[in-house]
This record gives sequence, structure tokens and C-alpha cells, in this order.
Amino acid sequence: MQLSGWIAGVLALSLLPAWAQAAEEPAAVGFDAAVTYALKCARCHGARRYGGYGPPLIQATLARKPDEALVTAILEGLPATQMPAFSDQLSSAEARRLIEFFRQSEEEIHWSLADIEASRVEEEAKGNAISGAVKREELILVVERGSGSVSVLDGGSMRELDRFEVGRIHGGIKFDRGLHQALVATRDGTLVDYDLDRGALRTRVKVGVNTRNIAVSSDGKFVVAANQLPQGLVVLDGRLRPKAILPLPGQPSAVYQVPRSRRFMVTLRDLPQLYFASDPEWKLELVELSEPFEDFIFIPGTTRLVASSRKGSRLILYDFERNEILAALEAEGLPHLFSASFFSRNGTLHAAFNHMGVPRLSIIDMDAFEVVAQLPLVGSGYFTRTHPGTPYLWIDSNTETIQLVDKRTLELVDRTLVPEAGKKSMHVEFTADGSKALVSIWHEEGAVVVYDSTTLAEIQRLPYAMPVGKYNAANKTRALD
Repeated sequence: MQLSGWIAGVLALSLLPAWAQAAEEPAAVGFDAAVTYALKCARCHGARRYGGYGPPLIQATLARKPDEALVTAILEGLPATQMPAFSDQLSSAEARRLIEFFRQSEEEIHWSLADIEASRVEEEAKGNAISGAVKREELILVVERGSGSVSVLDGGSMRELDRFEVGRIHGGIKFDRGLHQALVATRDGTLVDYDLDRGALRTRVKVGVNTRNIAVSSDGKFVVAANQLPQGLVVLDGRLRPKAILPLPGQPSAVYQVPRSRRFMVTLRDLPQLYFASDPEWKLELVELSEPFEDFIFIPGTTRLVASSRKGSRLILYDFERNEILAALEAEGLPHLFSASFFSRNGTLHAAFNHMGVPRLSIIDMDAFEVVAQLPLVGSGYFTRTHPGTPYLWIDSNTETIQLVDKRTLELVDRTLVPEAGKKSMHVEFTADGSKALVSIWHEEGAVVVYDSTTLAEIQRLPYAMPVGKYNAANKTRALD
């Protein structure tokens, strides 16, 4: 039994008539939810309901899901997932008893090194899907939420080379600097290693119950996962064998490898603390902060980062080697900062930030750390993307429209792009040389649309079901230098 692929709005919910509910109640007499779970659900969701092939079924992860949605999922199954329908085996009343069981408070959630090791599965070796003629830096991985899979594209030809199933991905795809592996994590704690040397899935392991994101060292020797349940960092080697668990006193906001070093950095959402961890000791080095950093992004080529705090109302310039706040800006509704984009203008580094809930783009001179432009958008989007190979900032607006800003003038371009009327477009990625831009049409009958990043002419479109993130191997690893 697998309740995977939760997408808001895809379940059409309807209350059973009162007479139907009443008629089914006697069928639940003597029904044992724990026994039923063990027989029908534990194989996919784990003996402790912490998840496995399917997601966790505990109150902490189900709190926002209404009972009616869960009843529908149990009885009717979920399309495009491995979750089958149980209407021929369970009544509505019995499904509700199962949900009551899921919502019971559980003991303190624990996921040990032994649990991680026991969950580790080596996938059966297959033929090489990536030939020597394909340039590794051209590889683009497309996350297709509608199928829970990842498509491997040759960015030169836009030909699909392979596809592998993952689940509900969270936090993006990470590559080692040598482009030997791609690492994918799900919100439900499963970490997947795709072998770029032989073009095949290699390893799966469950690192926790609820995972925030992962980071990989430049040399690919270590992977670190930030877990929200249980709270802490999990350190694994490059073959996803667990090495250490480092408990944290609060909720991790993000973990990233510190550029040009062998260290990893994590901040906490709810405590003014920052931690470093590195091999071989794998101990947490605490740095006290004046306020919590809810998210952060490293400034290329420096020992500085930009952090958001106070629920996105404050932007902080911080030197992590000197442990010093250098400057701060008042902001409004900043999203995750890894949605931002850096670019050079007149020899000065600039950064562009979308605002969550506010239709606005802010452009900041990073040397002076001051806002030099604020541009109105048609909607409040999530991502601003650019590349040295394009003259534009590409901005999604949480609508059908992609807006463009001229990086020379910092003004909105009159022309906008609408990949498909009435369907939301989002998340721009570029080929390694930046000559092409890929835009997602975020819809069950969606596509990835490829544009010339200078002329803005459409080149081709590739059909996908709810494509979200797209990740070019070269673009994702430049920050690891």
C-alpha cells in the first residue's frame, strides 16, 4: 500500500451520504487497524509507519491531509503511483479506522544507523544508457512529478537517454564535481543514487522519515542529508553507506557544501544557530547567531552568504569565516534563496530575488548590498534564472507568463513568453553553454519547452506530465569549485 504522489487538488473529495456511512459501520465491528496495517500496508510503508517504498503514515506527515482525501486514496488508489485501490477489501468505515490509527500520537521518532543500513538496496545492474558520445556536462535531468520519475536528457540533442523512478522529490538533484553520479532525495526520506558512468540506477536508501534536502561533496566521497524527522544530519559515503548521525536541537532549514572546502553547513529554522561538519571527525561545530537563518545562499567567489530571516522580512549579508553580519536589508516575502540568481553587470556582482506572495523582483548590488531596482511582475513567482550565455533574467510569475529583464538596463523587456495559454509556466534551466533555455509547463498534460535564450524563438517542446525541476549537470556543479 503506497500513498505517494500527494499533489494538492488532484483528489476529488466527496463525503459519503450519512445513510451509506451508517450502513457500513457494522462492518468495522471487530476490525483491528494495527493487524490490517501489518497485513496490507507495512510492506510499502514500513513496520513502524515511517515509510519505505511508500511515504510515512504518521500524524506528523499527515496533519494537513483531510480524512476524506485519505479515505478516497485508500479505497480508490492514486493514479500514476503504486498505490492500489482497496475498495474490494475494505469498507469506508474500515478505511476511517485505519486513518484513526495513522493519526495516533507515536513515540519519539527514531531512525538509526542500523535502520538506514537495513534499508539500503543495490539496484540490479543494467546496460549503459549514456554512451561515450554524450558529453556529461550537457546532461539535463527533468523531474516529472506526474509520474514520480526523472528523465535523463542529452542537452545537445534533447533526446531522452533514460528514465528512473524516484517518488516525491524534494530539494533538487545534486551532482558530484566529476559528474559520476546524480543524487535525488524524496521528502519521505529516500535517497537515490543514479550512476552516470553506466547510465543506470545504482542505490536506494532511506535516510530518515522526513528529509529537507541533501548536499554532496565536490569529490563525491560524502553525501549529507538534513532531516526534519528525526531532526539531524545523516552522513553517508559516496555509495550511500551510512557513516554518522548528527542530531540537531531544531529544524534544519538547509544543508549545503561550503564552496572550495570539505565542510558542510546547516542552519536551523527555529534557533539562532549555524553548524559546520566535515570529515573525518563528523562532529558539529556550533556558531551562535543573532537570529535564525531560515534559508541561505552562498555568494560566488567569496566567504559570504545571503540569508533570509524573520519569515522572509529581512535579508542578511553574513561572512561565515569571520562570523560577522556585515549588512541587512528589510524585505517582504522572500522565497527560498536558492531560487535567486547572480549575474555580473558592469563588473559588479548583482543578485535578483523573487518575492513570495508579492508580485515583485528585487535586484541588489552585492558590493554595496543595496537594492538598485524593484520591478513589478504579473504574479508572485518562485524562480529567477540566468546564465552568462543569455542577455536576460528569466522570471516565472506563478502564471502562464515568463517575464524577462535586460541584464544591461535592469528593465523589463516588453516581450513576454507564454509557453501555453492557461497553463502555468515555471522553473527555467539552461544548457551548459546557456544558448538554450528550458521552461516547464506545469500541468498533467504539460511539456518542457526549449527556447533560444537570445532570440527567444521556440525550438521544440517535449511532452511531460507535471514537469517541475530541470537540472543541468554543469550548471549545478559550478558552485562546487
